[in-house]
Amino acid sequence: MKTAVAYARYSSDKQREESITAQLRAIYDYAHKNDIEVIREYKDEGKSATSDDRPGFRQMFYEIKEIKPDLVLVHKLDRFARDRFDSAIYRREIQRANARLIAVDQPLDDSPESALLESLLEGMNEFYSKNLAREVMKGMTENAHQAKFNGGWVPLGYDIDSDKNYVINESEAETIKLIFNMKLQGNSYTAIAEELNKQGRFTKRGRPFGKNSIYEILRNEKYCGTYLFNQTPKKVAGKRNNRVKKDASQIIRVENAIPIIIPREEWGKVQEMMNGNVRTKSRTSSTVFILSGILRCPECGSAMTGQSITKTVKGEKQKYYYYMCSMAKRTGECSHTKQYRKEPLEEKAIEALKNRVIKVKDIPNLADQLWAEINKININRDEEQEKLIKQLKEVEKTIENYMHAIEKGAAVDLIIDKFNQAGEQKKYLEARIAERRSPFDDLTKKDIVKYLKSQQSIEIDEEDLTSCKKIIAECCDSATIADDSSLKIIFKYHFGTDNHGVGGGT
Repeated sequence: MKTAVAYARYSSDKQREESITAQLRAIYDYAHKNDIEVIREYKDEGKSATSDDRPGFRQMFYEIKEIKPDLVLVHKLDRFARDRFDSAIYRREIQRANARLIAVDQPLDDSPESALLESLLEGMNEFYSKNLAREVMKGMTENAHQAKFNGGWVPLGYDIDSDKNYVINESEAETIKLIFNMKLQGNSYTAIAEELNKQGRFTKRGRPFGKNSIYEILRNEKYCGTYLFNQTPKKVAGKRNNRVKKDASQIIRVENAIPIIIPREEWGKVQEMMNGNVRTKSRTSSTVFILSGILRCPECGSAMTGQSITKTVKGEKQKYYYYMCSMAKRTGECSHTKQYRKEPLEEKAIEALKNRVIKVKDIPNLADQLWAEINKININRDEEQEKLIKQLKEVEKTIENYMHAIEKGAAVDLIIDKFNQAGEQKKYLEARIAERRSPFDDLTKKDIVKYLKSQQSIEIDEEDLTSCKKIIAECCDSATIADDSSLKIIFKYHFGTDNHGVGGGT
């Protein structure tokens, strides 16, 4: 009997706890039908799949290396991840644990069609997530122009009223004034924090003050009345780099929009003092290794990781970049210590992508194959959906009968328990039905053709290594180096060529 771990998630208050119950029921139903033993469950409540900052999700990846299940079961792919980059990374972690990811409501086999269909699903999930974020952003932007609270933590010194306006919290504002006054007197962050803690003052989160919290308060322009929105940098390749600053044109700035705690002149003097204390450091931008996570050691199969070496050439120091077996570097358990220059390998990888992202000789024919796969999934799903809808109608009829009985004078105390039970069953069935809605419900064959054509038209910018890395993560399964230092890339799907199925080349 195969073993599995189960993962379930819901992301907001619009999805209730019953949502997780429905997901797990579907997972256990699938496990029972396929003779699979679920040995552990992981759950995240109120967590978005666009981020990997999910306690249950992280705990699962920490433990599967020890548990060693055959399968990781989720209800749908969008419960796992809505970002294709993150999905590719965590799928690889599952593969390293010698397990396989299965979405029980979207069962796919090992065929090339299923591999491409899975990519199609992930692409649609990512589109849904980004489109939803765009709509949410519209509302938040309108709030910003009116200097309304847009969520997150309220700064110390302020409260939010029923209309989402900032109002001064007088007792907390005294703490803010003390912090700025002490800084103007030349006190260090540590000295300010120690004095506040000595006086029994706390941060907005009820914690003692530290150097970082003092620094953030002194830099916060809200205290002199300025409202700022959309300063946070966007995610690049699934990660957020706070060193990358947004263009000023993207940031909404409204002067004199918030009740003032610190006069502008005083706030400006503090900024001058802080800027004068900043030590200049030479920072080099982090180097992107586009094959990290994909390139495997030809001897032990471990990941090849990027590293830099500084050499002195003709009296000048120069930095060179290489790929090397992580196992050989960290533990010495692998004897393959050869280093491979970054640039030649990545040039080969980019050339391979240019020659073959998805090359399909007959897109309509492939669309037919994918449509057939979708229909297989929908047939099984629709059968269960019909049963659930039938049960829901029966429960609703029962509730209606109880309501009629009460209207006709039946004793409420005699039927109230049954009435409440029927109400709970109704909520449960509604959650099950909502969870079984699929991205395929609104999909047409034209959408599939459009998607395939869009993949053919992917533009690869050799100068944008972050973009190249993302495309490689989405399209490639792995890469290895041959004895002659040539690079072999194994693509996730390979259609319309002489080599059908999963395959690849240099």
